[in-house]
Amino acid sequence: MPGLSRREWMRIVGAGGAALAVGCDEPGTDELAAAVLEPAGDALLVSVWARRAREATVLLRHSGGDAVTHAVPLAASGIGALDVRGLLPGTAYELVVRADGAEAGPYRASTAPRDDDARRVRFAIIADVDTSPEFDTDLAGHVVAAAPDLLISLGDFPYTDNGPPAADVATYRERHVATRTLSKIRTLLQAMPLCAIYDDHEFANDWDAARAATQPDRYAAALAVWDELFPLRDPVGEIRYRRWRWGAHAECFLLDCRRFRSANGAPDGPAKTMLGAAQLAWLTGAIAASTATFKLVLTSVPLDFGNGDDHWRAFAAERQVLFDALVGIPGVLFLSADQHWFAAHRHAYGIREFQVGPFARGILQPPPAAPGVLFRRLDYNAGIIDIDGDRLTAWGLSPGGERFYEETFTAAELTPRRA
Repeated sequence: MPGLSRREWMRIVGAGGAALAVGCDEPGTDELAAAVLEPAGDALLVSVWARRAREATVLLRHSGGDAVTHAVPLAASGIGALDVRGLLPGTAYELVVRADGAEAGPYRASTAPRDDDARRVRFAIIADVDTSPEFDTDLAGHVVAAAPDLLISLGDFPYTDNGPPAADVATYRERHVATRTLSKIRTLLQAMPLCAIYDDHEFANDWDAARAATQPDRYAAALAVWDELFPLRDPVGEIRYRRWRWGAHAECFLLDCRRFRSANGAPDGPAKTMLGAAQLAWLTGAIAASTATFKLVLTSVPLDFGNGDDHWRAFAAERQVLFDALVGIPGVLFLSADQHWFAAHRHAYGIREFQVGPFARGILQPPPAAPGVLFRRLDYNAGIIDIDGDRLTAWGLSPGGERFYEETFTAAELTPRRA
C-alpha cells in the first residue's frame, strides 16, 4: 500500500486532533463514523459506517512510521470493517477514516502488549449510553483525560427500545449510528480502542429466552445489526463471549449474559442458566488456565444486590457452580453494570465485584443495602481499573473528574476462599 510521509500525515490529522482536544463537532461527522475494536497483539479491527459512500479508506501509522492507506469496501448499508494485521504489539497507532469527502479522526489505539510485558495497565469500564441531551455530562472528557489503554462497554450501547422501539434492521442501524456520531461518544472512540458486549436494551428490556421467543423478527434484526457494527475477528457461530490478554498482569473474560439465558422467571435450579453450558465450561476452564496476575470477569448484569430478577440472584444455582470453580484461583475480580448506580460488593468466598454505570442514562434507586454491599453512589460514573504488577486499584470516576471511591488489592487478596 502507498505510504504517506510524517509531514503529509500531520497535515491530515492536524485539524481532527484539535477537534478531539476540545470535544467539538468536526465537518461531516453525521456522514461518517468509525470505531477501533478488538485490539490484539498484532491487529486492530476498524468498524466504519458512511451515509452515502460504498468505499472508505483508512490511513494508519505509528510513531516514527509512514502512514499506510487501506481500502474498506462498504455494503449497501454503508457498513464495513477492516482487520489490520501484522502490527507491532504494545504500540500506539493513529488512524484517519475518509469516505465520500467526509473525514473522521484521528483515532488513537494501542495494540495489546505481549503476554510477558509487565507494563502498567489501565482499563475504563462504562455502560448505559443514551443519546438524549437530558443525560449529558462532561464525563467523557474525564474518561479520555484518564488515558485508558482500552475502553470496555458492558451494554446498553445503544438504547434501541426508547419510544418508538426499533423493530427492523433499518431502525436498529439508525439507533447505533446516532450513538456513534454523538459528540461525547465520538470523543471516547477517537481516544482509545473498544471491546463491547450487549446487555438488554440493544434488543429489549430484560432480554431473556422468553422475550426473544415472542419477538423473533425484532430479535433477529437487533443481533444482525449488532454483529454488523461490532464485528469480531474470526467469529464462530453465535459466540460473542471472549477473552483477551493485556500484558503479563491482566486477562479479561467478557461474558454474554443474554443470548443463552433461560427465562428470568423460570424456577431456579440446575436447569436454569445465565450463560449456557458451553459458555460456563469455557469460562471456568479459561480462568483456571490463565497465567495472568489478575483475571477480570466482565458480566453485564451484577452478581446480586439488584432490583428485580434480571441478574444473577435469579440464577443462584449456576452462580454457585461458578463461585465453587473459582475457589483458590488468585486475582479474580468481577466487573458488572445494568442497575444504574455505582457499587462495591463482597460475595461468598470473599469474591469481589465493582458495578458501574450509568454513563448517560437515568439513575435508578437501589434496594435496601445488604451486608455484602460495601459502597453505593447514585450518580453518572465510569469505572477505572489500574494494574501495576501485583497491585490492582479499582476506582470510580464521576462528572467533574472526581475520583470518588477507590480500593487496592493484591492477587492474593482477590483469591476466593472457603471459610
